[in-house]
Amino acid sequence: MADPTATRTPRRRLRLSLAPLRSRDYRLLFVAESVSVFGDAFHAVALPFLVYQVGGGARELGLLVAGYGLCRLATTPLGGILADRVGPWQVMLASDLLRLAATVPIAVAAVAGDPGLVLIGALVAVAGLGAGLFQPAAYAITPRLLPAEQLQAGNALHSAAGFAAGLVGPGVAGLVVVLLSPGVAFGVDALTFAVSAACLAVIGAHHRRAAPAAAPPAAGAPPPPRLTFWQLLRGSPLLRTVLVVTAAANLTVGGMVRVGLPSLASADLAAGAEGFGGLLAAFTGGSLAGGFFTAGLTGIRRRGVTAMLAGLVLAVAVALVPFTGYVGALVALAVAGVASTVTNVLVITVVQQHTAPHLLGRVMSAILLAALGLFPLSGAAAGLVVDAYGSPVLFLATAATLGAAFGFGLSRRVLRDG
Repeated sequence: MADPTATRTPRRRLRLSLAPLRSRDYRLLFVAESVSVFGDAFHAVALPFLVYQVGGGARELGLLVAGYGLCRLATTPLGGILADRVGPWQVMLASDLLRLAATVPIAVAAVAGDPGLVLIGALVAVAGLGAGLFQPAAYAITPRLLPAEQLQAGNALHSAAGFAAGLVGPGVAGLVVVLLSPGVAFGVDALTFAVSAACLAVIGAHHRRAAPAAAPPAAGAPPPPRLTFWQLLRGSPLLRTVLVVTAAANLTVGGMVRVGLPSLASADLAAGAEGFGGLLAAFTGGSLAGGFFTAGLTGIRRRGVTAMLAGLVLAVAVALVPFTGYVGALVALAVAGVASTVTNVLVITVVQQHTAPHLLGRVMSAILLAALGLFPLSGAAAGLVVDAYGSPVLFLATAATLGAAFGFGLSRRVLRDG
């Protein structure tokens, strides 16, 4: 009699994979990025209070924030280029040291006296320049630290750690500002850059070089040509599709979060500032859960399909936010956070595994630019839509844009098969 279990398909269970953390160098990178993101919260919370402390107002704060964002955006492509030509480890370490050099004077001047707004603005701009260098290099170095089968889990753990730091950091930073001073908070920010730099400094020497060289050609064969980024962009339907989907998906999301969500909380849900904080926490908490969830999605054969389907779930969740009451909005935003992280991690993993190592920094910087470059337009357009039609229309427009972007991605075979 045949064994009835012989043809039984084994069940696939969702299990959180912590295997990447067994790698010493990945652990160091994980700690460096987590601490750095935690420090970013201190910068974001302390800066407004420092500006007000020295006599500035909303206009001055807006100019400083805009200057930081523009400087970060300006050096993002440079971070990718340098990561490919010099090495991602060196770029990340230089970024941390540059931000440390900019943040320590702010902390010292704020504690010792009243720094001028010009000095604060100049140092904040330098910190923005350093921030733009870091992320493309971080995406470029991860595939060097992990085997291919652990790359998705490694990206997911990075994402989860970042959202965890973003969830906890503002509250801790607020306590430091209230109980001590903005200057002390900037001192903590500087300390996080020092810790991150120290972690990067002890990463193994074999990961400090530039992009790995290609395998040597057979005897007598000419060396294969090395593609440039522009040749890759022209010849890679996958990269072009990812850039289009990323830009379209982020066209309205930034404005929805920064403009639509506070308007919805105050005008439509009558929840006030505390309610707005709760809505943000729901999205961030969902994003954190999405990181752990994606770390457990092992054995996916078609990451591109899963990523685009998760994106469509994100679109549906966003559409429901304005129409389900406050509790329903919390649930919808939590679901949106989970779906957003699943999409982002899987798409990044697909691109990392289909890109030549010597181009990975530039490819990652291009994706980051596609995601961040439209933020000013998104914010301005969101304000106009909310003023003219109300925040529910903005959420519906965002959902429609997301649906179109991820529907397009799902229609592209090159991404579905990724």
